[in-house]
Amino acid sequence: MEIRAQINTTRWFKEKSLIKEIEPKLPHREGYSDMLLSFSEQAIYCEVTSPESIQKSIESKKQNEVKKVQNLLKKQSWMSEQDAEHEIRKDRITRNLLAKTRRQLPPNHPGILALETGKSMVFTFDTKKIAQKLFPSRPQVMLIMLWSLERGSQIGEAPFCFVNPNSPYQNIGQKLLEYLGLDNKVIS
Repeated sequence: MEIRAQINTTRWFKEKSLIKEIEPKLPHREGYSDMLLSFSEQAIYCEVTSPESIQKSIESKKQNEVKKVQNLLKKQSWMSEQDAEHEIRKDRITRNLLAKTRRQLPPNHPGILALETGKSMVFTFDTKKIAQKLFPSRPQVMLIMLWSLERGSQIGEAPFCFVNPNSPYQNIGQKLLEYLGLDNKVIS
């Protein structure tokens, strides 16, 4: 799923004439980012991920998940088991995205986190909550671009976009979205 998301997202940015380089070396450590975009002479690093890939990679930790669900249900008795599972899954996705953006997006360059969530059932309201936790810790992430199954949003169609108000690159992100003709929501 991750590779398919990377291919589709790369194609989407290429169609918008924004691709400068695929798998560029990172300036802050050994390794590579998924893409380097160029907009108004500004280099923008982009990391693509699919929470479904994250989900599959940690299925073996299911026993631990069951305990977490039970503990959450004891604390939040009003929640259904499904609600508790969803909250724990959202927290896990947030932790993984915090780690991934720390490693893959340079701290002194604007970055985009592209999420493809079509099969993982992560929607706009989930992504907004994830962004509220991620943005304060990752000012280099100027945008989260979400492709989900909501309103038919798939890669190839306009994504949902969230702008990081904590980012020094917020204006670049908003101008990029304006250039792309996309709506954006500043997450506070």
